[in-house]
Amino acid sequence: MEIYSFENGFRVSLDPERGCLEEIVRGERKLNFGRVPFYSIKLRDREGKASIVSAGKGFFRSFHAGEAVYSHPEFDVKLSLSPQENTLRWRMEIKNKTDSLIEWVELMSFGVFGKLKDEPGGRGEILFPYNEGCLVTDMGRRNASPFPYIEPEYPSLGKYAVFPNMICSQFLAYLSQGDGIYLGMHDGARTTKHIDFRPEGDCIKLQMRAFADVGYGRDYSMPFDCVMAFFEGDWRDACGIYRAWFEENLPAGLTKISMNASLPAWYAQSPIVVTYPIRGKFDTDEMTPNGLYPYKNALPYLRELSRKTDSKVMALLMHWEGTAPWAPPYVWPPYGGTEEFTEFTEELHSQNMLLGVYCSGLGWTQQSSLIPEYNKEAEFEKEHLNEIMCSDPAGELRSEICTAQRKGYDLCPACGKTKEIVSGEIVKIAESGVDYIQAFDQNHGGNSYFCYSDRHGHIPAPGKWQQEEVNALIRRIFEKTESRGKGGKVLLGCESAAAEPFLANLKFSDNRFELNYYIGLPVPVYAYLYHEYVNNFMGNQICMTLSEEPYNYAYRVAYSFVAGDMLTAVLTDRGEISYAWGNDCFKARTDKESACTILKNLNAWRTGAGKEFLHCGRMTKPLAVSCGKNKFRCEDGREIEVDEVLTAAYEYSGKTVQFLANYNDKPVTVQTEAPVCVYDAKGNKVQSGVRETEIPALSAVMVASETQRAQSGADCAGRKSAE
Repeated sequence: MEIYSFENGFRVSLDPERGCLEEIVRGERKLNFGRVPFYSIKLRDREGKASIVSAGKGFFRSFHAGEAVYSHPEFDVKLSLSPQENTLRWRMEIKNKTDSLIEWVELMSFGVFGKLKDEPGGRGEILFPYNEGCLVTDMGRRNASPFPYIEPEYPSLGKYAVFPNMICSQFLAYLSQGDGIYLGMHDGARTTKHIDFRPEGDCIKLQMRAFADVGYGRDYSMPFDCVMAFFEGDWRDACGIYRAWFEENLPAGLTKISMNASLPAWYAQSPIVVTYPIRGKFDTDEMTPNGLYPYKNALPYLRELSRKTDSKVMALLMHWEGTAPWAPPYVWPPYGGTEEFTEFTEELHSQNMLLGVYCSGLGWTQQSSLIPEYNKEAEFEKEHLNEIMCSDPAGELRSEICTAQRKGYDLCPACGKTKEIVSGEIVKIAESGVDYIQAFDQNHGGNSYFCYSDRHGHIPAPGKWQQEEVNALIRRIFEKTESRGKGGKVLLGCESAAAEPFLANLKFSDNRFELNYYIGLPVPVYAYLYHEYVNNFMGNQICMTLSEEPYNYAYRVAYSFVAGDMLTAVLTDRGEISYAWGNDCFKARTDKESACTILKNLNAWRTGAGKEFLHCGRMTKPLAVSCGKNKFRCEDGREIEVDEVLTAAYEYSGKTVQFLANYNDKPVTVQTEAPVCVYDAKGNKVQSGVRETEIPALSAVMVASETQRAQSGADCAGRKSAE
């Protein structure tokens, strides 16, 4: 038994012979549970047959000076463990004795008690960087949700817990009674990973897997540290560990918003994003024009929203494609023709409004399920396009993406033909004068899907080549638009916020935090880590994951506001506001006047006294706030409890402020742990030295402790682009 003790009272007992972490103890309290092998390795042979081998007693050979050696029939393993401050750093080397490919390696795995704190007899919670961040407190709920643990395989599913897709960051944490265990893969190359947790026997296993990026018969040497850190605090403290590493290891080309001269002026003007389809009422509806087509029919509703919210607006179109909705890669020309579309674009711009469009990512549509006459089978056969599709190891093609809307496959971005087709189509849209293209909708986080082909020039397994090739594709799009002098300021985005390798190139994306209500409670992990570098928008709120309380929509607006996101309204064909895009979203209406009120009141902070913080600021730990509670009943019948007031703190240019957002239709009083000054959206100090603050209905206030100063109105210091 090897024991590591740390300054903050944590003690780790390692059993190298059994290949597990025997104990993780804080004082006298044990935090782990069960014996889980601390490493596993997946091999895949040339025929595609896979096998997984894990640490165990029969394979142990020696342990000396922090190095453990294991010998399996298939490979030899050497683990290196190094204690530093309150961390234990792990690395792995594998000598491959086979002709198989090492697909992924799993390291630092351990188990915790099999029930979480919101289950009878449970304890602890898991911080999961899924869909911008979630605290999972009930394993039964997660297991029964649409987003349970799934082993990622070909063909890919968008909901896999894969980095850099739905998982935005390379870490996971377990929290219990103020104590925390952090697991992070501090990988500057940002290779593909599976980061997740699952039931295993009587425990919950936390696991971190990295795809190895090596070919058949090759050895593997881990080029980064796997970090197990022990800390006190909450989810923000776990994020702080990762953020400290991230800031020393930024992705290539990433610049803070305050210093990014390439951003268009509107990015700092906080437009409210107004999403709506011009055909049908939901994704699988009959695709006949609705009341928002012709395009100009939406203009009165957009003007009204702009007036009532005192905000710039961006119309973000769905079902606008002239081919078929959700039928990539070919989307141009737009429905109704380029002339009508161009007239609409110019009219929006003449009225100080913006235009964006949804696209559907790196998919290939053989047959549209919505527009029967859209079929590309002949082209597919004639041009041998099977050669550029993501495949399994045997070369067979399948896809599970948007099968209700289309039948087809997934394009592999490593292929030159893929880059040619996709960039060509996106450039056509950019040159039309639109301001924003959600080019990688369906590619959650921005990444491509799994491909095992040995004919595309990449390692025949998932790996870092995926994000490298997608970024190369995006750069090609930018180069084409800039060289032609058109569309140079267009922004690109994806579904779910851009994962870490894509932060520099996908600057405005459709957040999906609301999906986390299926598995737990959303927390703004993404904003805590990346807000200084990228602003996103609230998203179209697909899947109504909270029931129809009057404050459902307002609550989610308030959540997005404190998370630093720009706000969204989903428009019906009669100009009403829907609380969620989904099955017949035109029936899911919220009170329009209340919706416009909270949008106006909260966006006033983004354009007024809170601008520098909410646009360019760095999220930090807030003052503790006491307030009442509200309850929501979710689609699965479970009830969740949330604070009456949502809050977040930001620092910028030496100043720290905190925003308190009230989504209720009545004033709410809160208490802060320290005396604060209270400011209105114009930067006026309205109270000083108070611990109790009343927040008006559907509104927000900004506070700063008396030792801090708030400054209003100025644009982010150093910002080069003209406003």
